[in-house]
Amino acid sequence: MDNRRHFLRSLLAAPVIGAGCAHSPSQSQNSVAKTPGAVVPAYVPPAGSPHRIIHLVADGMSSGTLACADHYSQIHRGRRLTWFELLRRDDVQVAVMDVRSQNSLVTDSSASSSAWGCGVRIPNGKVNQASNGRPLVTLYELLGEAGWKRGLVTTTEVTHATPAGFAACVKSRNDAEDIAAQYLDRRVDLVLGGGRKYFQADVRKDKRDLRAAYREAGYAVLETPEDLRRAPHDQRWIGIFASGHLPFLVDQRGGLTKVDPTPSLAQMTTAALKQFADSERFILQVEGGRVDHGAHNNDAAASILELVAFDEALDVCLQFQKEHPDTLLVMTTDHGTGNPGLNGMGDNYGKSSELFRNVSKMKQSLPEIITRINLAETPKDKLAVIKQSTGYSPSNRRLDLLQPFLQKKGYSLYDGLNSDLAALGQVLGNHVGISFTSTAHTSDHVPVLAVGPGADQFRGFVENTQLFDHYLTFAGIQFHNPQERLVAAVDAWAGIDAEHHV
Repeated sequence: MDNRRHFLRSLLAAPVIGAGCAHSPSQSQNSVAKTPGAVVPAYVPPAGSPHRIIHLVADGMSSGTLACADHYSQIHRGRRLTWFELLRRDDVQVAVMDVRSQNSLVTDSSASSSAWGCGVRIPNGKVNQASNGRPLVTLYELLGEAGWKRGLVTTTEVTHATPAGFAACVKSRNDAEDIAAQYLDRRVDLVLGGGRKYFQADVRKDKRDLRAAYREAGYAVLETPEDLRRAPHDQRWIGIFASGHLPFLVDQRGGLTKVDPTPSLAQMTTAALKQFADSERFILQVEGGRVDHGAHNNDAAASILELVAFDEALDVCLQFQKEHPDTLLVMTTDHGTGNPGLNGMGDNYGKSSELFRNVSKMKQSLPEIITRINLAETPKDKLAVIKQSTGYSPSNRRLDLLQPFLQKKGYSLYDGLNSDLAALGQVLGNHVGISFTSTAHTSDHVPVLAVGPGADQFRGFVENTQLFDHYLTFAGIQFHNPQERLVAAVDAWAGIDAEHHV
């Protein structure tokens, strides 16, 4: 790792920011790297570049999830999501982004975040590694060597695919123990979320006490909300507030699931921004990661509540930007998941609004409900579990259709819905009016909102890899990792007659 740092320092040997740079903007613009992996001398960033960047990711946010969360917000918060309020502002730029991976039109989170984090579309499952295993230089390595503070805040395990995509390089997104160690090796300044087990000597395969290693390196190790409130501002932070992912909000609030207290995404974001407030340059990734998990589970309530919590974190970032106008906010998602939608229900769709209000009656996430159903001994007991957890009493016929899936013997007409969670989600769709297309990711082009200095770079139709280039440009760095040839690349004009062009 020391050799890698020496390599990066050699690439960034020239001054990076400020009037003392060795090359003027006009000179640097003509000094484009001609070979893959090459870096050109640093240059003065474009006028008006942000000094602070906050990259917000609502992981797995399909357009239907966004719409349903907005409905929920209007009912229970008396206002629209801040996301939609931003769309009314003249200073907010809007784009649509293609997030495909190197090997598929449908991306996973590791390939999607890595496209932002290294400027290359890579195969699903990898983190900042090319298809041939070649390591790629990451955004956080480059910005770290340039003097920027770097932070990761998430409701998932901190080693999960999306945060890892900005800072780590491993052959598999499942190499969580390696990712946890790489954050230390690369001196990421602030990491907050779950995943404590990957830092524990009694769990790690190498038996390394990673928490002790972080402390020895000068980090404050935070494990409770109180630790976060009292965290020192003269140290780097590693905050690991749960063994795995932070609990779903529907479980935290429902009163039926025993969960340890954890900080909210808004609280972690507030703490992170206070920690970085006096830093001259920083970049912070904020991820509402469990939006995706709820959608994978076909759990409408879980996904909606997590997205509303993401919106609360967005409010924190907007307030920070108001106080620090040199801050750029970029808000997006890495892909859609499950493509849920509130459907037309009843005559003239008259029951849709009524059924949607039942989302608020959900007291447990679907995995927790499944666990309790499987422990129940009789059909009557199973119905009682569903009633207590959701406020819904399905008919015996529906329970009979669900039972084979609970026994792992069910068979759906569409394989993408062939699971106990999907089956329960379909049953509850009759209660909340929401159904899903599958338990998997989708190929949707995703929305991007940007506000603040540099926001004009985020409009129209963009490729996910462009964000890497923009962030480096704002820091006065030109660097290009070797690009990958795409599998099943689509030529937009292939086979279309010239007379049909527009």
